[in-house]
Amino acid sequence: MARRRALLSLAVAALAAGAAVRPARAAELPPRHQALLLLRVLAYDRNVAKRAGATVSVLVLARQGDRASEERAAELAGAFEEVAREVVLAGLPVKAEVLHLREASTLEARLDEKPATLVYVDEALAPMLPALAQATRRHSALSAGASRALAEAGLAVAVVARQARAGIIVNQQAARLEGLDLDSALLAVAELVHE
Repeated sequence: MARRRALLSLAVAALAAGAAVRPARAAELPPRHQALLLLRVLAYDRNVAKRAGATVSVLVLARQGDRASEERAAELAGAFEEVAREVVLAGLPVKAEVLHLREASTLEARLDEKPATLVYVDEALAPMLPALAQATRRHSALSAGASRALAEAGLAVAVVARQARAGIIVNQQAARLEGLDLDSALLAVAELVHE
């Protein structure tokens, strides 16, 4: 366990070094760093293989008609695809796609049709967060974003840029409701928040 905690700490520190050099925006990690860190979080979920099935499916949500949101989502999905060429999670391939939303019911319908292992919520969708969180909980999909405020509002995980390093924020209640069983090594290095 101490070895896993040390490896996770090293991964966070390595990502932080890169993030400090070239942040995507003032308060957000670059897309590749977000993708790497979120896949690392999934690796610490003892239920990931059961929830994923044959493929770790990543669904990146964007607010339809919001150009900045759509661009961020496309860039992040591309980063997941790029990282997936180098990384296998629990022996499974990783696939990412973007879903443009005008309303939360679109996510519910999509998850009914095709489950997702991880649902990344762009900040532009914050007004829809309660309904989006209900959908991820019903479908046992890890919800994630890139701000502490989103984790406090109901997402299970956020990956954030801090002055000196990258950070992982976990909303334990949301994570449990989504069916995650996070290893204590991850929880030891994460900041824990509540809704």
